[in-house]
Amino acid sequence: MRANTQRIYELLSKGAFLSVDSTDLEVKHLYDDIEENFTDYEVYFLELGLRLEAGDGYYYFSRTQEGKLNIEQKLQSFAMWVDILDFLKTYEIAFSTGFQFRSTHILERINLDVELRDKARKLFRKQNTNQEIVDKLISELTGMGFAEIVNEEDGTYKVTAAFRYAEELVNLITIYNEEEIQEV
Repeated sequence: MRANTQRIYELLSKGAFLSVDSTDLEVKHLYDDIEENFTDYEVYFLELGLRLEAGDGYYYFSRTQEGKLNIEQKLQSFAMWVDILDFLKTYEIAFSTGFQFRSTHILERINLDVELRDKARKLFRKQNTNQEIVDKLISELTGMGFAEIVNEEDGTYKVTAAFRYAEELVNLITIYNEEEIQEV
């Protein structure tokens, strides 16, 4: 367990996820190690103020203490991921765990679909071109561990199990809003 602790910390403390279906051998090895030694890792990281969380096929860190600034940052990040999910589901309703896509296909669709183009520009306002927007989107997805490249030659990516985290968060809002509407 201890041999992988530093690498697990380095990845998860940046907000990334470790997924069961990762094609990266190191990530897969770290995931398997946590799976086998979850309680040991959980106790160890808890002492550092980090909660090792397990999702459906993925692991991530959450903090045990939340400051006001941290909550505001989380809300901003959450809003961004709601918009990203909305964009991705508009691009392809089947965009979820196991789905494969190419950045060139996303770019083509943005260039052809006015609704998708509008959503893309709202996602990343600092990016000037559609190519920059797609590059930033891919960077966000891969940086979080929500997608991995599976074919560098043709630029094919696969959505990992960790993407469920974003979907589940958005579903919580949907369920909450539906319950609120029914009460009115």
